[in-house]
Amino acid sequence: MATILRIASGVIVWALHFGLLYGFTALACARGFQHLVPAAVGAATALAALAAVAIVVRNLSSEFNRWLAAAIALAALVAILWEGVTVFMVPMCE
Repeated sequence: MATILRIASGVIVWALHFGLLYGFTALACARGFQHLVPAAVGAATALAALAAVAIVVRNLSSEFNRWLAAAIALAALVAILWEGVTVFMVPMCE
């Protein structure tokens, strides 16, 4: 079970980031707090990116399971950064 969680840890961080971003944005838009969205998205993206980088660094190894965990976390890092940058590309609350 620990190996499965280690391999999936990057995807778990990405999923939490994804849910937090879209959940917070929807709630902020519904309640009239649009001005908080960029700061919240920036903070959440920074934390998730740091977590993904930590997973990559911790699992750099020639052992296949650890290598796979690092590779998946690296792919999750790309997705996290891509989601985070959209706050500056797409209009909020329209």
